[in-house]
Amino acid sequence: MALAVSLPLACSSTPAKNAGPTLNGGGGASSSGGSGNTGGVVVTGPSGQQCVQGASLAPARLFLVSDVQYRNIVNDVFGVDYPANVDVTAPASTSGIYPYNEGAQVQATTIKAYLRAADQVAALIPAFAPCAAGAANAMCMEQFLRTKLPVAWRRPVTDQEIGDLIAIFNSGAPDGQAVQVRLTMEAALTHSAFLYRAEFGGGASPPIGKVPLTPHQLAAAVSFGLLNSTPDAELWAKAVDGSLTQPQVLAAQVARLLALAPVRTNLQKKVSFLFNFEKLPFIHKDAAEFPEFGTLQSALYQSSQKFLADILGQGRFSDLFTSRTIYANEPIAKAYGLPPVTGMDLQKVTTTGAAYDGGVLTQPALLASSTLNAAGDDVVHRGLWVYYNLLCAPDLPPPPPGALAAAATMTGSTREVAMQRGNGCGKACHGRFDAFGLVTLGYDGIGRYRTTDPTSTPPGGPLDTTATIAGGVLEGHAETTTLTGVAQLAQMFGAGRQVSDCAASNLAAYVLEHQLGNVNSCDLQAVEDRFEQTGSFTDLFAGIITSPAFLTRDAE
Repeated sequence: MALAVSLPLACSSTPAKNAGPTLNGGGGASSSGGSGNTGGVVVTGPSGQQCVQGASLAPARLFLVSDVQYRNIVNDVFGVDYPANVDVTAPASTSGIYPYNEGAQVQATTIKAYLRAADQVAALIPAFAPCAAGAANAMCMEQFLRTKLPVAWRRPVTDQEIGDLIAIFNSGAPDGQAVQVRLTMEAALTHSAFLYRAEFGGGASPPIGKVPLTPHQLAAAVSFGLLNSTPDAELWAKAVDGSLTQPQVLAAQVARLLALAPVRTNLQKKVSFLFNFEKLPFIHKDAAEFPEFGTLQSALYQSSQKFLADILGQGRFSDLFTSRTIYANEPIAKAYGLPPVTGMDLQKVTTTGAAYDGGVLTQPALLASSTLNAAGDDVVHRGLWVYYNLLCAPDLPPPPPGALAAAATMTGSTREVAMQRGNGCGKACHGRFDAFGLVTLGYDGIGRYRTTDPTSTPPGGPLDTTATIAGGVLEGHAETTTLTGVAQLAQMFGAGRQVSDCAASNLAAYVLEHQLGNVNSCDLQAVEDRFEQTGSFTDLFAGIITSPAFLTRDAE
């Protein structure tokens, strides 16, 4: 029996799932695209910088739920644990880059995948209450749909929509109850209201100007931002009674959700993307050069998560750059020269001396994941990661003609090659970011501390970790800045606000699933100001979601 799929099929035939930042990490705030500044007035904001008054953080939009969100929704609404070894529409990303789904598109194969997934969900639903086991009929199926679909679709369901679904249920009667249920769930789970998140407000279509989110749209935005799933019962109740748009009600719901363990886990994952830790499970190292990395890789990732949990739970943002904590088990402690521990369980150790004195910048997990060269040093990618992820610096120009070919012929130590590369490309490109990699030369490709240079001639010469940062890259430093090592860079990052502003903006982009581009909202600036003052990640996420700029969308 054919099913009339209710997807909007005007989408492009080219998939664009998980489109993310251009380069090496979640630099959402620095990427191009999206304005959110429609009709705003440029004023002087709370921190004395110019910003756009009243600008929303995202445009009015219609975008697909991600495969992860699909799994979460069917679990939270229908009690179905979708098989981990079965893809919904596509294999899970192995990039470790934040999986923005706003640009995802549908093609014919995607529709077939959604139909297949709906069949699997229907087969796994444990009970169609109030239907008796194995005795689903039109009446109890209607009650089931009226109970479940509003939360699954994140909006009220009309009588006409229920009637259409029951008509599909009845049409399958000659083929038996299992077919009836399958066809009905195919229709419900391929409906645009399930697969797409709509943020158009409740007014004119198409929307015009500034669009306040409806209570249901706001509940979905809050829930996907915090839980990566559809609203829970209490949040949904506040949407149904319309009270969620009241500031005090919204603030209370956000505070409640932020105290939940699944929310804390989800938000820690967002911070983990920001600090490049999510790349670590997928990074490759040359087995001949780093034979021990394969046995350390999984534990290093767990070490990074424990480090983040400490900061998010009890610390301040600046603690990321001053902490000497590393979580280590016996193999990690031996490999990295840390204070000795016994056993395979990760234990909190405190480093001393010059080793691992740069906070998160000298976490072995970060150093390993930001080194894309499988067999040696990688000044370029370590520098680019800092440049984009921590500084939200502007996009770099393309290399001049012949620069890449010339770089391939350069010889010498890592530092000597970097100097040649900078001179050949000029201050406009490598001169803006290589310095951030050069200060980490005290750590090898998997993050082990060292005091000699294996790339010098002869090997084992003095190690030089000084670097000069071009003027204008760091806020407040119009002239060049010379650093003597990564610890000095970490101290600078922890004391200033350029990095905390960038982190706040990037995490807002992750919560909204929208790369903020050139958004310069005064409301976002106020969130950044408060984050700089409190350093609390909990306050940051609460500030983002209760901000006036989160409650509206800007239409053309």
